[in-house]
Amino acid sequence: MSQAVLVDDLLNLAREYRQAYYDLRQVAPLSWPRYSLFCHSIELVLKAYLAHHGLTEKQLQNPPYRHNIKNLLNRAIKCGLRLSANARISIGLLTEAHTRHWPRYPIRRYQCEGDADKLFKAVFAASGRPPPF
Repeated sequence: MSQAVLVDDLLNLAREYRQAYYDLRQVAPLSWPRYSLFCHSIELVLKAYLAHHGLTEKQLQNPPYRHNIKNLLNRAIKCGLRLSANARISIGLLTEAHTRHWPRYPIRRYQCEGDADKLFKAVFAASGRPPPF
């Protein structure tokens, strides 16, 4: 698979997971199935950005990246992704929830939807794509 196809596939899948997140009904205080979709969309959009900057599918599927949002985010920032310090911190905090499968076995509440919007817009713009939503 070419790098361009990989980027497109990851961006499309990230957008689909993000849309599924919006489509699923919110329940109070937090819908864990929605949260799972949300975290996975973040992982995918970061992988798309890194693929756009040359990382291969194999590199993205293995440590140190795999499902580690913080490592993906840090590498994306090193590759030039521009996000505010607050957005970086907020999105980085998703790593523990995502890697420890909190949506499957909920422990605590955390939301960063606004910062995720900024991340999606930055990655799509950096990849030369129209805004995702």
